[in-house]
Amino acid sequence: MSALLRRQLRSGFLSWKWGVVAVATVLILLLQYRTAFYMPWKLPQPNPNFFNYMLLFSYFGRGSNIYLVVLPFLAAFIGGSIYSDERLSGRLGLIQTRTPHDRIARTSLLSGFILGGCAGITPLMVSLVIAVIHRPHMWFVEGVLNAYNYPLIDSRSWVYGIYRYNQILLLVLTVIYVFVLAGLMADVAVSVSFFTRTRYIEVLAPIILTVAVWGFAGVFDVYGLCYINFLHFGVANRPPNELGAALTLPVLAAIVAALYMRKRARDAF
Repeated sequence: MSALLRRQLRSGFLSWKWGVVAVATVLILLLQYRTAFYMPWKLPQPNPNFFNYMLLFSYFGRGSNIYLVVLPFLAAFIGGSIYSDERLSGRLGLIQTRTPHDRIARTSLLSGFILGGCAGITPLMVSLVIAVIHRPHMWFVEGVLNAYNYPLIDSRSWVYGIYRYNQILLLVLTVIYVFVLAGLMADVAVSVSFFTRTRYIEVLAPIILTVAVWGFAGVFDVYGLCYINFLHFGVANRPPNELGAALTLPVLAAIVAALYMRKRARDAF
């Protein structure tokens, strides 16, 4: 690990910005549990499963929706300003005297990816810990609604096959996917910061991109193309969820790669 990467990660993990992530996590989870378990009607109790208390898995909790909406902000706020902070602090010029510009950009992208990924999964991991403590069981819950059963994940959900096959596998894949998604969103912000000198303007880039995709998916009735829809597993039964999940990460990576190559080309002149 290079000295620059270590310093960027240390600075990022010790930043005051994590206080904002902590507050956001608390508010999201309060909303999640308030809306998931305080209802004016009585529902059949499912078999005990801690998924019922987790973000993204609970059928009713509104915290999942808010979490997915603010995910780009959390990722970019923590990891998206790595390069910008170096420039605005005056350190970038000193670093460039002994480190190639290309290596600085790559290191900033790696640092941003790690920090953004960690920030993005923080609410999810906290909800996992609380869920396991509160309900340390993992019984399978059928995905069909009837008089004796209310589904945890609807049988029409695009992840129901994985859930039915192995719940632990679904949990692991979910954490990895959200981490990579958040990391790439932070890298979109880092890539934008290569071309702007205004503080924090790069944080808006993944937010604007998300809103644009979300709006496009709603207008053209392709809800599953937006991660805000396909990552809420309990109700993710609108097509084309599989296509959205398959395309989202490669498209974000392509955007980051294109901006990085543009910076390389600019620095070459």
